[in-house]
Amino acid sequence: MDISHLLTDSSRNMEASLVRELLHYSQQPEMLSLAGGLPDENLMPNYPDLSMMLDSQQYGASEGETELRELVVSLARDIGIHTTKNNVLITSGSQQGLDIASRLILDGNSTILTEQPTYLAACQVFNLQGANVQGVESDKHGMSIPALRDAIERSKPKAVYLIPNFQNPAGHCYGLKRRQEIAALLDEKNILLIEDDPYRDLCYENVDLTPITSLMRSAPWLYLGSFSKILWPGLRVGYVVSCDAFSPYLVKVKQAIDLHSNRLSQHLITSFVRSDAYPAHLKNLQQEYKVKRDAMAKELKERLGDVVEFTIPSGGMFFWVKLKNGLSAIKVMESALEKNVLVLPSVPFYPTRHPESDAYLRLSFARVSISEMSRAISILSIVIRDQRE
Repeated sequence: MDISHLLTDSSRNMEASLVRELLHYSQQPEMLSLAGGLPDENLMPNYPDLSMMLDSQQYGASEGETELRELVVSLARDIGIHTTKNNVLITSGSQQGLDIASRLILDGNSTILTEQPTYLAACQVFNLQGANVQGVESDKHGMSIPALRDAIERSKPKAVYLIPNFQNPAGHCYGLKRRQEIAALLDEKNILLIEDDPYRDLCYENVDLTPITSLMRSAPWLYLGSFSKILWPGLRVGYVVSCDAFSPYLVKVKQAIDLHSNRLSQHLITSFVRSDAYPAHLKNLQQEYKVKRDAMAKELKERLGDVVEFTIPSGGMFFWVKLKNGLSAIKVMESALEKNVLVLPSVPFYPTRHPESDAYLRLSFARVSISEMSRAISILSIVIRDQRE
């Protein structure tokens, strides 16, 4: 059956997420996966007592549960974002926050600027609205200020999308000076900032984590957070904190999409984050992931140090590994898959054409055990060296 005449131009040209497409491989018992950004379920706490949450059975408010919104206000205040619960919208994961924001501001006449490379599922959302997504050159300190200024003046974008803390996929964390410069430039040009911050609690070094939104004085902003990386991603609970002007519009879009997010999930999150167990859980998560990060750094250095380049991330879940001598990340992925090792190539993370778009692998250390990691990188080393010959 041909339904192409029913589809919008954006729907017809929509591409599937390579990460989601590869997930079915990761379900195979013999597969060693370094590809997905999945947390380690062995580090997830037990659910709180469900018998205390019977009030979640009825329909709820589109904005989200009052207790969770008040909790988000407190968490935001702790990091320098002063807001009220009226400016907090609970979403079905931070991915829905991106979707709501995109539906609100983007169409076929809109341009949005992103880091180069950037989170591929964000680009999917922006492209689905028909927007022109343009990558802006970035370095280890974040998005380049001269490149950002030039892109703003050339493209007249509606918004800039950034992941300042342990950026996905590149792993870098913006320095305070770069954050201040970006805030000042967006204020100067009156450009909307969409700041995505799902990894801030997965921090293993003493680095600056100041939200760029907290440094802005006049331009509009949206700050997206999530509980998926630190608690239970299957519950799909995230949030958007917004400047005053956006709040009523965000709620209207949320009402149209799904009425409200899962109430039981919201109560579970609120109960655990407010409990005495939460600080200890976060500390344990940081310690365990740091051990895994260090183990991956050691494996990469010992087995691949002469054929790849990488920087040890100060937080998050990923290494961004550059292949030397012009090797193709796509070809490495294909060969590794034949040997039951799953890795993610860099191509889908580049929103616009780039000479190094096929030169990197994103490797996740979060979910695999250290022994599985060692076996996977050993096999990956053989694959890469075979491709060099």
